[in-house]
Amino acid sequence: MLLKRAAMTAITAVFTAVLAVTCGGTANASGYDWADPIGSGCSNDAYTARSSALLDNDEQIGTIELRYSPTCRTVWARVYSQGPELWDPVKRKQDSATAFCENAQWSATKGQYYCYTAMLNDAGYLSYAEGYATASGRYGWDQTITGSY
Repeated sequence: MLLKRAAMTAITAVFTAVLAVTCGGTANASGYDWADPIGSGCSNDAYTARSSALLDNDEQIGTIELRYSPTCRTVWARVYSQGPELWDPVKRKQDSATAFCENAQWSATKGQYYCYTAMLNDAGYLSYAEGYATASGRYGWDQTITGSY
């Protein structure tokens, strides 16, 4: 009986430790507000939760993405565009917290410019991304909003 109790205590301790490591995002998510998703490592498990095409005369000139990290429980916006003029805030609905992208960069692999924002805590919140993009070599542009996540 004593051995059985010790085994159960050991299993409970291991389970608690694993749970704390894998599910700690909710408690720590607010600490990631305004942090860089790449520098923090939160982009490692990120996926695109919502996206929307940016169009100019029915031609896709870019894409706005709402990125989500399940480990960090954070969101951020990323926009791709044919032209270098980008704008892509991520907005948290409940308190209107907003983060903007800083500098457009060129992606040789995508053949487009891109920009991404700092992160916002998404634990218990709904957020969305808003994007603006320009077409390369012309005056066309579009602005759109992703769905909430």
